[in-house]
Amino acid sequence: MDLVPSERAVLNLIRMLFLEGSTRTHRVTILRSRWPVVHTQAYDGGFIGLLQKRLIEASADNQSFTITNAGLKLLATGSK
Repeated sequence: MDLVPSERAVLNLIRMLFLEGSTRTHRVTILRSRWPVVHTQAYDGGFIGLLQKRLIEASADNQSFTITNAGLKLLATGSK
């Protein structure tokens, strides 16, 4: 699957979260706290792109997200 640079960057941050806690569900605020402030807009776009590609899924209240099976598979093979 082809990802744009901002999607790859966000996916790499998600990979770090996953490795730290081995859980598929994380708070969006925790992920956003790791984004460089000057690139917030690009990372927002990357996050939305991952949602649209169904690599992650947002909770009903948009406060957390879950890595989908497709997202886990991509994490395992590398985000290219």
